[in-house]
Amino acid sequence: MNLVNPGLTASAIPVLGREQIFTTSDTFTPSKSGEYLVYCIGGGGGGGSGEGTTSTESVGRAGGQGGLEADIAMSVLSLVAGTAYTITIGSGGAGGPIAASGAGTNGSAGGDTTFDVLLTATGGAGGIYQRWYSPATANGIPGWPGLGNSSGQGGLPLTAVGSGNSGAAGSGTFGCGGGGGGGALGDGSNAYNGGAGGAGAPGSAIIIW
Repeated sequence: MNLVNPGLTASAIPVLGREQIFTTSDTFTPSKSGEYLVYCIGGGGGGGSGEGTTSTESVGRAGGQGGLEADIAMSVLSLVAGTAYTITIGSGGAGGPIAASGAGTNGSAGGDTTFDVLLTATGGAGGIYQRWYSPATANGIPGWPGLGNSSGQGGLPLTAVGSGNSGAAGSGTFGCGGGGGGGALGDGSNAYNGGAGGAGAPGSAIIIW
């Protein structure tokens, strides 16, 4: 079996005819029977929202945790020519919504990516509010999304009074997590919202032969 580098760009696919990348749900019908290398990547988890403050609070609330990366499943499968195999691409998980005057909300888990009933990659878990992984130097900003197939960065509380910013959505088709929302900082007389979490990136499937 002659395998092609799975990192090839989509523009190379028509030339080689040995690699097909799916970013939306579809079917794959092989023209010949044999062994195929199949990768499935689930959808990334959405980031948790940051916490908001009530009108009586003058404290900084925690930012949300970034969404977690999805699983990657790989297997060499024996496929039959002319058989239509169903591919389901996992969607990215939704980020936690803006948190008004109080506790944040966890992000949603990403969806599973499946190659018919033969292979499944589980979606990433949603980020948890009240936690963050960002470095202390990133004051007051929301979390960034994961890159490639990685977890999103958590948000931090603000250092100036106001509502927290929203986390960035995951980008690309590699199942990375969304960023966590930033936490609010209260002034003791006004209510401020926690920032929304960013959505996770959708999954994908790659077939090589």
